[in-house]
Amino acid sequence: MRNLAERVRLGPPIDLGQAVRARIGQAAVFGTRRDGTHELYVAVNGTPAAFCAVELATGHIAFRFSIPHTDSVWAMAAAPDGTVYFAGMEDGALYRYLPEERRLETVGRHPADPWVWDLKPSPDGRLYGATYPNAKIFEYHPEERRFRDLGRMSADQQYARGIGATNRDVFAGIGSTIRLMRWDRTNGETSELHLEGYSGKQGFVDRIWPAESGDVLFVSIGQSEMLVYDCGKQRILDRFACSDFISPASPVNGEYYFVAKGSLYAYRLDTLTSTLQTDIPVYADRPSIKCMQWLAERDGTHTLAIVSSSLDVVLFRPDDRSIREVRTDLPTVPVQIQSLEWDGNEKLYMGGYHRGLSIYNAVTGEIELSIPKFPQTEGIGFLDGKAYFGTYTRAKIFGYDPELPADTRLAASSNPAFLFAIGHGQDRPFAIASGDGKLFIGTIPDYGLLTGALTVYDPQTGKHEVYTDIVPNQSIIGLTYRDGLLYGGTSNWGGLGIEPSETEAKLFVWDVQERRTLHVFTPDIPDIDIPPRMIGELTFGPDGLLWGAVDGTIFAMSPETLRVVKSKVICPSEYKYSRFRPYFLRWGPSGLLFTSLARKLIAVDPQTLDHAILDEEPLALMTLGPDGNLYYNDVSHLMMREVRILDERG
Repeated sequence: MRNLAERVRLGPPIDLGQAVRARIGQAAVFGTRRDGTHELYVAVNGTPAAFCAVELATGHIAFRFSIPHTDSVWAMAAAPDGTVYFAGMEDGALYRYLPEERRLETVGRHPADPWVWDLKPSPDGRLYGATYPNAKIFEYHPEERRFRDLGRMSADQQYARGIGATNRDVFAGIGSTIRLMRWDRTNGETSELHLEGYSGKQGFVDRIWPAESGDVLFVSIGQSEMLVYDCGKQRILDRFACSDFISPASPVNGEYYFVAKGSLYAYRLDTLTSTLQTDIPVYADRPSIKCMQWLAERDGTHTLAIVSSSLDVVLFRPDDRSIREVRTDLPTVPVQIQSLEWDGNEKLYMGGYHRGLSIYNAVTGEIELSIPKFPQTEGIGFLDGKAYFGTYTRAKIFGYDPELPADTRLAASSNPAFLFAIGHGQDRPFAIASGDGKLFIGTIPDYGLLTGALTVYDPQTGKHEVYTDIVPNQSIIGLTYRDGLLYGGTSNWGGLGIEPSETEAKLFVWDVQERRTLHVFTPDIPDIDIPPRMIGELTFGPDGLLWGAVDGTIFAMSPETLRVVKSKVICPSEYKYSRFRPYFLRWGPSGLLFTSLARKLIAVDPQTLDHAILDEEPLALMTLGPDGNLYYNDVSHLMMREVRILDERG
């Protein structure tokens, strides 16, 4: 009789194409060449990311460079001499672009952490960067072509997220516990500036801009609120809602401009007052703002240029308060696939990183719907023929009816439709299950928080309820429903930027009708090498048992006694990869269980627990189609391999 490794055969990989496309950039600046030509400099997400120089007058891409080893760039700055600097998030390389020469070069590798969140120049031309995961800042001296590691700005936090510099000081914004730090350029001393009502709380100081005087800072909190802060008095002068960016002072009247809820405002620092200027329709859905910069025109007037993360560019004329949208040649580009799930029939739904949603039709072999601006989808579920998407950030939930025409405005009345944001400090909805006419959503909390939540949504009433007390200090990453009970698995890791407080993951059983938790426990899995830290996915097998995955271990338990009746340690528990994404469990041909235990492709015979490791390569995503074949991603490519099961006796 053949063992499982001899019975399961995989066909060669078939590339079905780059399935999810988006148009998104996390870093941008504007500049003007010596001939007066205005340009946008932007890093466009992709595989790999690309740096582009775009002429604003024509929208034409004048220069393009594929950035090795990175799919996105968050840090970019224009020096006083017009040189554009940027850094990625993997190799610590600092690049610079020379607009007059149309030339890009590698400056070198900075000495701080590899992930650079922000870059800002000082008035005297030095460049400063804020990094992760050790909350460091660094300095680059262009004339001397020399780097300097300025050290950690916080001993217990991971993120130096925002940075700003004057001739005297460098300011660093910290998270996931809010802190504002000052590094003295004259003596190298580090001190903390107190933000009353904010310092020490969960969140981020994500951007910092010194005002023209240098004594006042604009401090962005959580990409949604702006503080006006007096450094000398260490006092907050004002605060207002803001879409995470504020312009330099206007050359005409000294006012600062910002966007909030799709409208542009002017802010006077002397009176601490805001004045509505105009609505900006393309920003009504609140994309983050990546740059606002004043451009001098040949007639002596000035234009405010604004670009969003969706790479929408508008130009504002303060003299008549007019807005003009700039069409550019920046295309949608393939991005890494972040999530994929079959609807149970012929359609494969896929979300992209950091944007994009696509639906692949297996019958036609084509992408039948592509929404480049759709937010990053972590989890996908289905209920009564409709698809539901759990998106990052702020755990927003969308619903899509494939029987209705698509409308990609991403509003409450569109299709997909925005349904609700979970709130309650939740950020990433990875686990989605359904049953009894309801949708169940398990979430990972926001940065710096540990406790996830269970959300129950009723499509008939449009109402949802959030339960944050199911398993304190644990995220929910696995859910499955049967006979009025919801079974859940947790991860003892919470959001990024904080270490776990618990040592073991849990299983829980929740009564849907009574809205209460019946059991919370760590399953007793024989011979497991270390206590479980992540439990999920969960699925009921044809045998009626509840099956679960723990890194390299598979187990099955009786839903009645909640005792493990069979288990097998297939790979060591190393937890080398994502601490958010569950290990997938999919029932395939001949009743075999296919799984991504230890992020490998593994087949398991549920009766004997005989197993076969079919592919050792790290596997982020996998699912089985209705044709019984394996579908997975290779970065941005949707891949398929035929699964053939041979007879046991051959």
